[in-house]
Amino acid sequence: MATYRGERIDLAPTSGMKTEAERGLAWREEYGRGGTAVGVAKARAILTEDELSPAKVIEMAAWFARHEVDKQGEGFNPGEDGYPSAGRIAWALWGGDPGQSWANRKREELMRIDEQIDGERRAVKHAAFACEYKALDDGPVGRFSGYGAVFNNIDAYNERLLPGAFEATLSAARARGRMPAMLWQHDPRQPIGVWRSMREDDRGLYVEGELADTQQAREAYSLLKLGALSGLSIGFSVVKETMNRDEDVRDLVAVDLWEVSAVTFPANTEARVAQVKFTGPAMTIREFERFLRDAGSFSASQAKAIAARGFKALRDEEPTNDVDNEWIEEMARRLTA
Repeated sequence: MATYRGERIDLAPTSGMKTEAERGLAWREEYGRGGTAVGVAKARAILTEDELSPAKVIEMAAWFARHEVDKQGEGFNPGEDGYPSAGRIAWALWGGDPGQSWANRKREELMRIDEQIDGERRAVKHAAFACEYKALDDGPVGRFSGYGAVFNNIDAYNERLLPGAFEATLSAARARGRMPAMLWQHDPRQPIGVWRSMREDDRGLYVEGELADTQQAREAYSLLKLGALSGLSIGFSVVKETMNRDEDVRDLVAVDLWEVSAVTFPANTEARVAQVKFTGPAMTIREFERFLRDAGSFSASQAKAIAARGFKALRDEEPTNDVDNEWIEEMARRLTA
């Protein structure tokens, strides 16, 4: 079977087409009329080739549409004067009526493949895969590396990313000198840094990025440290997929990667950030107090005490119903890791 845009399609000429092609060549030899060199070549292709190319299918469908009018001419049908007419001979060279119906049918199949693939390219999807995060201690402000996606892992949507899925999109990104975006919660209005490098290895999609020195990026870092924001998710469109019926899993063979985001709820429970360290300037006291109130659930007085004197300020106090010593210890461990 032939392959068109990664999909299998049967483009083998039918026996009816071959019968017509043989008849057309014999008539042309006998009567010295009908068709052109292109038509003769088409008849020979029908007779000798196991599969016709998608381009030939489109060409045949277009030819039959233009020459449909020839069937109304004198001598096209048996019993008419001048049979077989030049038009009838040419019609036979291209496969005759069987060739016309076959070409139109195959053209529709090719168009459906185009619509499916192009439609999937346009539809941007979000999916998270297993990942790790760690600091590059010798790098610039907020530099980190890790895995944004891991191969052969089935996510919550029953989709599995296969090795090689990113090859084409990463090659295009390197050629234009710009990696896919680093976003906050898939929001294109909120970039939080840049991906400096991306590549596939045996495990998955390896990434190296750098957080920006912006309020949103600093907040993202703080939430990552707390564990409140521990997922990575990719924004992509499907270029090619196959369905594994035995496992009821969609295998993603090729994708266009648009962005990689830090997210709260990843589609895959393994898609968690393992370690993040910020190498840039520290927050201001006020920023840290606001962060403790918003992300840590501390009161205004507790936030001020922690910012001024550390977590020991709360450890020395009596536990409250809102924040007990176990919670304080956990917050201290996460923020000082």
